[in-house]
Amino acid sequence: MTIGFDVSQALYGTGVSDYTIEMAKRLKVTLFGYSLRRQTELKKLFPNAKIFPFPPTAMHYLWNKFHLLPVENLIGTIDIYHSSDWAQALSKAKKVTTVHDLAPFLYPSETSSQIVSVHTARMRWVVAECDKIICVSQSTANDLVKLFPSTKNRTIVIPEALPSRFLLEPNTHNPEPYILAIGSRQPRKNITRLVSAFLNYRPAEKLIIIGENSSIINHKSIIFTGYVSDQDLVNYLASASCFVYPSLYEGFGLPILGTFHHQIPVAVSDIPVFHETASNAAVYFDPYDEKSIASGISDAINNKTKLVKLGTEQLKKFSWQKAADETIKVYKSLC
Repeated sequence: MTIGFDVSQALYGTGVSDYTIEMAKRLKVTLFGYSLRRQTELKKLFPNAKIFPFPPTAMHYLWNKFHLLPVENLIGTIDIYHSSDWAQALSKAKKVTTVHDLAPFLYPSETSSQIVSVHTARMRWVVAECDKIICVSQSTANDLVKLFPSTKNRTIVIPEALPSRFLLEPNTHNPEPYILAIGSRQPRKNITRLVSAFLNYRPAEKLIIIGENSSIINHKSIIFTGYVSDQDLVNYLASASCFVYPSLYEGFGLPILGTFHHQIPVAVSDIPVFHETASNAAVYFDPYDEKSIASGISDAINNKTKLVKLGTEQLKKFSWQKAADETIKVYKSLC
């Protein structure tokens, strides 16, 4: 059984990148990818992969729009083709893909028109041609079936696990207490409401937000770091008094697992996907209620010992090797 696995999206520092890197380490597959400007980086990540000097935009048009050039023309005959989250190639092989979230369809106004266009075009072929569709959470699987009912009997849930970049050891310690969040200016990330909750209910505390720089607030207690390195992310995480995740929608919630690893209490939105990821190892709050957000943070800090213990146990439920083994079962079911 020969499997072609597209690693093109490993370069972007996202949850999809984490998934691509971790699965590629564990699956005995033919790795391939494409990039024009960053092909050297891709080759460094995957020395044994077949890397092609093609720009992603060109592959989007070639594969998603016009559905030309069989992937076999690039990598030879394969039995299974496991596509990336970006492009769905033409192929004679059985087809598997992974869906990480449905934000471009559920929140199109918050997503760039280019990304919406790419995912809409790709999903047309996923729905029409993929034999199996792996979803990283039951919540994502439920969303997929609601949006594309014909996928119901082809969908399987295989959870993600803790990305290796969260395993770095912190090399600095900040003794000044602060609450940590990760987010962006997308409204579904709910950062504006989080900031308001702090200013109204926790004005004496410091809130550090990792992600896009933002001009939504100028206050000495609210710090936007912009994007940071993996090492700095771990440094911030390991020294936090609490991690807060106020999102209205996520596909899985990988930072929660990073929080468990570094033994930091976590307060999260009361949405279905976070119950899958965190179970009873987090404090849940109403993400639409500022007072509830503030109260959830207090409860998490006050119950740190209990939550850290529960988080350590919850983390054991997620394994990249288990994810790889379950993915191999999907491959075998098609041959």
